[in-house]
Amino acid sequence: HSCRRGCPLLVVVLLRVSDTNLLNMASASAVNALTVDPSEVTPEELEQSAATSIANGLTPERAAQVLAEDGPNELEQPPRPTLLMLFILQLVGFVIVLLLCAAVASIVVNGYGPKKHDVLSYTTGMAIFIIVLINACIAAWTEHKAGDALEALTKMTQASIYVVRGGKEIKVEVPTIVRGDIVVLGTGDVVPADLRLAEADDVKVSEMALTGEPDDVAKTWKNKPRREGEPEKL
Repeated sequence: HSCRRGCPLLVVVLLRVSDTNLLNMASASAVNALTVDPSEVTPEELEQSAATSIANGLTPERAAQVLAEDGPNELEQPPRPTLLMLFILQLVGFVIVLLLCAAVASIVVNGYGPKKHDVLSYTTGMAIFIIVLINACIAAWTEHKAGDALEALTKMTQASIYVVRGGKEIKVEVPTIVRGDIVVLGTGDVVPADLRLAEADDVKVSEMALTGEPDDVAKTWKNKPRREGEPEKL
């Protein structure tokens, strides 16, 4: 998401869900994290439930405590494959399997042929084996180094956002945002978590990444009664 106007927001829950279950689990996670449904209460009621202050935010000590309890505000990443696993994956491709079968067939045929005692008769099969292994080693190493470079680039481009803590507006990294933080969004900022608007003035959010909707969607801090049969907005 990206916000088109500056607006303070109340963070209600961390997005610590898998990519495949993000849309289905975000609302349920918010209910589990708090004692009320954030979409059905006023900012003041949510302020009490989240044990925070819209004016002053959390204290640094409380934010550190919640971060230690809940973990970082980021999607869980699958473990990276090891170098050995990458090497094995290079050997299960269709073409590679055909080459290995051809190498085995060549060695077996020569092993029962008239020149089975001649070492040079096994040259073709052994050459195929060696080439396949060298190719797998190079491909696995290249993919491993590419993963390291991508991880380093991700850390270098890690997003940051302004929050209110201890009555002061400070800039923090997105993974350190916790439940109860007061987030201050400006024009073009990326919405860092599942938020509940506390104050807003002509706010529009781009939800194209989640819904495919090309137009920005207007948001308001006011509670709107849910109508039967009407689709629920994100």
